[in-house]
Amino acid sequence: MAEMSNLNFPPRGAGGPLLLILACALLQLCHLAWLEFDREALATGQLWRLLSGHLVHTNGTHLVMNVGAVAMLWLLHGQHYRAPVYLGLVVALSLLISPGLWYWFPGLELYRGLSGVLHGLFCWGCCRDLAGRRLSGALLLAGCYGKVAWELIVGPNAATAELIRAEVAVSSHLLGALAGTAIGLAGVWRVWVDWGKPLYGGRKSRIPLRSIRATPVDPQSRTSKLE
Repeated sequence: MAEMSNLNFPPRGAGGPLLLILACALLQLCHLAWLEFDREALATGQLWRLLSGHLVHTNGTHLVMNVGAVAMLWLLHGQHYRAPVYLGLVVALSLLISPGLWYWFPGLELYRGLSGVLHGLFCWGCCRDLAGRRLSGALLLAGCYGKVAWELIVGPNAATAELIRAEVAVSSHLLGALAGTAIGLAGVWRVWVDWGKPLYGGRKSRIPLRSIRATPVDPQSRTSKLE
């Protein structure tokens, strides 16, 4: 029962995920070839694809699968979500993953999908749990990297590739996990540094001396309470 407190209950922080789902659904109605990550198009200066390529999907099944993943992450880490932070994180992860795909995976010509960003959101949420001294954050983070390592060594799930009618880009999963962890650990470091600041002037105290104020005691009031 102790671990249930880590779940997003009562539900909160739904604004960011809902806006992300809405954006993906609306963009899926557009001409996808103008939005996907396309190496040749990017080389001509179509830089919007660095972001939009993560918001479009290969087919309806692909979109539904990722929408379900957004909902699951909200249930797991929604207590950390604030719409501006969440949406800013989606943009930041997209703009970190896309250059990584460009420079480190030159064999990838086309890419569509939110899965890299989802791995980043998951790892970021795990780091936020670590900032709250939750052991489950470390376990989930290790599990995510174990999954990515398995995909890199053994290969992605063939059934998933069949459903989305495309090869699963494990490279985006790796880059997303690394980017989300880096952003999340920066927040963990700040929280832990603040946690270690001295209190009462001592090494383990967490209340600064200037916040302590002596409250004078009225002798008459004290006497009446003792009576």
